[in-house]
Amino acid sequence: MLNLNKAEVISELKTNKYLNVFLVASPILAIIARMIIESLNLDKENILIISLRNTSLEILPFNSLDIKPGNLDRYIEKIFFDSPTGRKIQNYTNKYNKQFIIYCGWAYREVNWLLKSSKCAGHIYIEEGQGSFFNYIPYSRNKMSLFDKIKFNINNRENPNDGEGFFFRDDALLYIGMSKGIYPKIDKTKKYLINNLNEIKKYYEPKLLGITQIGLTCSASRLPNYKDWEIMLQKLIKLLPHGSFIKPHPSFTCSAKVFDKFKLIFDNINNKNVKLLPSNINLELEMLYEKKNIIGPQSSLHLYALTFGSTYQKINLF
Repeated sequence: MLNLNKAEVISELKTNKYLNVFLVASPILAIIARMIIESLNLDKENILIISLRNTSLEILPFNSLDIKPGNLDRYIEKIFFDSPTGRKIQNYTNKYNKQFIIYCGWAYREVNWLLKSSKCAGHIYIEEGQGSFFNYIPYSRNKMSLFDKIKFNINNRENPNDGEGFFFRDDALLYIGMSKGIYPKIDKTKKYLINNLNEIKKYYEPKLLGITQIGLTCSASRLPNYKDWEIMLQKLIKLLPHGSFIKPHPSFTCSAKVFDKFKLIFDNINNKNVKLLPSNINLELEMLYEKKNIIGPQSSLHLYALTFGSTYQKINLF
C-alpha cells in the first residue's frame, strides 16, 4: 500500500479487508479513532482497539485489548531492544489471520515493533495534541545511526526540539486529523482531514453538566519527588473554587501504586471538597456539551478547549 496515493489508500481502507488496529493512549486519540471509524464506515469485526495508559474506551465499544505493562517491561525494553507490549499486541492480532493497519499518534517503541511484522500492511498517524502541530519532519528508520537507535531505545523518543528528532516515520500511509494546521511539514497529498466531530456526541453520555471549573495536573515526569506533587496540587486547589474537579495526568493513573500515592497526598491537602475526575470522563467530549473553564499547565487540551468553545488558563505547576 505504500505506493498508493491518498485517494487509493482511503479506497483500500474502505474495502474492510484489513484489521484496523487503533493504539489509543489519550482521550483525543479515542475521539479521532471514532471519527475515522465513522468516516470510513469500517466494519466492527475488523476493528481492534488497544487501550494504553488506562484510556477510557466508552465511545469505542469494539473488540479491545487493555495493556498493562509488566514490572520488568522497561528493563527488557532498554536492555534487549524488545517491546513486551508490542509482542502482546502482535500475538493478539495473529488471531485474526489477516493483514493489519496501525493507527497511532507517533512512532514510539510499540509502533516500530509492530511494523516489523510480515502481516502489517502499514501505519497511519492520527492527530494527538501538541505533537501533531509541531514541525517534525519524517525520518527514515533505515537511515538512523546506531547511536541514535540506542538513544531512541533508552528514551522511547528522541526529540530535542520542535522539528528535530524521531517522531514520524517517512513510510506512513496517511496523516489523519480534524484540526486545521496539523502536520505542518507533511505534504498535503498525505494529509486527510475529517470533520464529523458532532457525530461522536451520540456515543457519549456527559457526566459533568453543571461542573464548569476544572484543574489539570502536569505530568509526573515533571515532578521528581512526592513533595513536588504536593506543591503542585496545592497550587491547583488554591486557584479552584469549592466543589471543583481535578483531572490527573495519565502518568498518575496508569499505575495503581502511583495513583494510590497521588490520591493519599491529594486527600491530605484537599481543603475545598475538590474531587478527582474518574478515568472514564472524556473532558474533550464534555466540552461539546457545555463550556468549561480549565486551569492547568501547557497542554494539548489548551488547543482543544479553544476549538470546543471553552477557556483555558495556563499556569506554571513545575
